[in-house]
Amino acid sequence: IEPVIPLIKEEGNRLRNDDQIYKLSLYCFMISLIYAVINKTKSIRLLITEIKTNPDLKNLDFVLASPSMYSEAFSRYKPEIFERIFAKLIEIVEIKDIPEIRTLGRFVLFDGSLFPAFKDMIWARYTSTCQALKMHLAYELNRMIPVQFISSDANFSERKVLIKLLEAGVTYIMDRGYFSFNIFKQITEKKAFFINRVRCNIGASIEKVLEVNIPESWNFHLSEVTDAIVVFSGDKSKTTYRLVCFYVFGEWYRITTNRFDLKTSEIIIFYAYRWQVELFFRCIKRTLDALHLWNHEPNGVKIQFYIYLIVYVLLIYFKQTLIKEEESQKEAQQALKESSAKTPDHLRKTGSSRIPVESNLVSFLGSGLKKFWKISIHWLTCIKNLLLHPMTDEHRDLILSIQ
Repeated sequence: IEPVIPLIKEEGNRLRNDDQIYKLSLYCFMISLIYAVINKTKSIRLLITEIKTNPDLKNLDFVLASPSMYSEAFSRYKPEIFERIFAKLIEIVEIKDIPEIRTLGRFVLFDGSLFPAFKDMIWARYTSTCQALKMHLAYELNRMIPVQFISSDANFSERKVLIKLLEAGVTYIMDRGYFSFNIFKQITEKKAFFINRVRCNIGASIEKVLEVNIPESWNFHLSEVTDAIVVFSGDKSKTTYRLVCFYVFGEWYRITTNRFDLKTSEIIIFYAYRWQVELFFRCIKRTLDALHLWNHEPNGVKIQFYIYLIVYVLLIYFKQTLIKEEESQKEAQQALKESSAKTPDHLRKTGSSRIPVESNLVSFLGSGLKKFWKISIHWLTCIKNLLLHPMTDEHRDLILSIQ
């Protein structure tokens, strides 16, 4: 958790005499919650019991506080504090990005997911008999990390949240629920881009047929692939968009975009990787146990979600840091063996300005996703068991051996 500590202390210093007035200061409060997530502690009362009975925690910066102190802290500290910490964290930590994607711009997957709520959370009313809240998430595909989120009641419009979080120059990848000509217009006016699936019954007139360029191996899975510049029948502005259609695994897909520079294969594959945001929701719900709410107030829920996002980024950063250390150690050992040999001229590095996405991205993510970005329940259990032990090369190798 070292990368986030100075950020917490910086925010704590902005609060006048915070550590002197409150036993459960911002620093102690946040460190305890981060520990609770990594340790898979499902409630504040269990966290208190852990701090009270675990002798290892007595030597660290953990404060034994009552449930009422935690409840008061959730009310005392504003979610904006945790939002700033999260925003600064993803700026300062070096998370590995995917060069094949970097050459084509910044891509953000956008979606929402429901979380069950308690009956006393009236503000999170979903149906007449059910409470639920929704997490609206912007997930950056380049680095495979969350970058923005808004929590709301389950019935709040996902489209309004998308418009609120738009950034110029970003390509947003969305499912059919976000299809709207008004949204397309606002995204374009913001000088942003989109790749969006549309319903099969939306009419369109073809302005120009484009060349379809996909790898030959894809023909085993895709059929009836078309690419064209179109005007949608229901669009009053008569704006031209690009429409890519294909049939795969028994289902018909129609993908529209305002990215006219991408290849057909690139549009298809970027939409296919929209599924990564669904895997992220599954990770924080199941692997990190985010279904267990610590606080029932809107601000408390926002704080909890920010803690989960911060922990997620810390874990990815930690995993990639261990991989770098292991690779550096192996390179150093190899360099010692070859120190007497000269480097032949033909081993000098060469490269091109643009990597062919359609031929490299699938294979890279298939092998690299598990290694660099995946947080499995087994890997997290290993981290949890070694959390309070000094990090050694043996521990590092053990952690990296777990998938």
